[in-house]
Amino acid sequence: MSRSNGRLGAGDRISALPDELIHNVMSCLTAQEAVQTCVLARWWQNVWASARCLNLDSARFTGLQRFKKFVDSLIVHRGCTPLDAFWVRTAFDNSGLDNFTDYAEIHPWVCHALRSHAQVLGIVHDGDMLTIRGTFASSHLKRLHLCYFYIDNRTVEMLFCGCPVLEELELINCFVTATTFSSTTLKRSTVTFPDRELYNEDFQDLSIDMPKLVSLYIKDFRDRAPHLVDVSSLQSASIYLNCFAFEGSDSDTNVLRALSNATSLESLSLTLHDEAIHVLARDLTRCKPFRNLKALSLGEWCLNAGGNTLLYWIRCSPNIEKLILHLSRPGSYYYAHPEEYTAAEVDPACNGTETTPRCINLKKIEIHCPRGDKRVHFIVKILLANITSLPEINIKQYNI
Repeated sequence: MSRSNGRLGAGDRISALPDELIHNVMSCLTAQEAVQTCVLARWWQNVWASARCLNLDSARFTGLQRFKKFVDSLIVHRGCTPLDAFWVRTAFDNSGLDNFTDYAEIHPWVCHALRSHAQVLGIVHDGDMLTIRGTFASSHLKRLHLCYFYIDNRTVEMLFCGCPVLEELELINCFVTATTFSSTTLKRSTVTFPDRELYNEDFQDLSIDMPKLVSLYIKDFRDRAPHLVDVSSLQSASIYLNCFAFEGSDSDTNVLRALSNATSLESLSLTLHDEAIHVLARDLTRCKPFRNLKALSLGEWCLNAGGNTLLYWIRCSPNIEKLILHLSRPGSYYYAHPEEYTAAEVDPACNGTETTPRCINLKKIEIHCPRGDKRVHFIVKILLANITSLPEINIKQYNI
């Protein structure tokens, strides 16, 4: 984008900005806004075509056909200009009458992004679940974000084999029927299931084998119990599981055991409901200590057994610096026997731990709870009776 002083009007300071800064500004605009910059001045007529980031948002259009016509024309005029990032957001109305129903409709756009060497590709779809069909390969793609897609074993194999430098995979509200996620390059992975009533034919393990993974976020698995094969490089993990992940409370899992083998794990968040509480409680007793854990976030479920589960966790995490507890509104409402919690203070009875918990590095405790939750007093009392440090304690109440 070479410019001469003769092309810059006296009041045109924007055009005088460095090319890199102009590219950064253009990347913050939607594709439609970027195209509209052509009216600023003669020099700006084709700047949009060299933008390295394309943000295509259907919300800016009055209908699907107008949006498709705009994107098709945009891609033709761009030619082979390299891309850094390519995002498509498709959402019109909840009726489903004016939305994408077949991946084939956006496949040419995806091919353009991959041919243009995009390192980031995002398809944020809200409608019928889509299935990736056709070729999907790039030696440049590092981050892939998909929303409302079917993810089967064929799709997973195609993505990992066809994208050899893929480092970040985000599957948001995707229906996963795959049973294996295996990658030697992936560093960050997010997998969340949709709220819709979709079910797999049978319960199976979802095997996750990613030795270079440093960040893992999984939520609301449905008919797929996570089985962690190799996640030894993990530094941060957030796990949200409910009854739909396991066939029953007698199911088995190795989630916590595998996480305890990740020697670099410093941040862990666990939210469990229903059968998942019992399944992971058994796994907890077979774990190694989480010696490098610095931040631990637990939900209502840790108050099981009169608070013994909570005590077990702080014994298994001797070097934590921050503890966060999230208490629920139903738990507060049904709480009627505080003596169960004081019993935990007198006799923790946590078999399998090595020593009395000390947590000499614990600096901060946060308790998020409904306003007026009477359990807070007993929880604080239990914690202070079982740790050596005197941490800062913040009670963050919310209205019921």
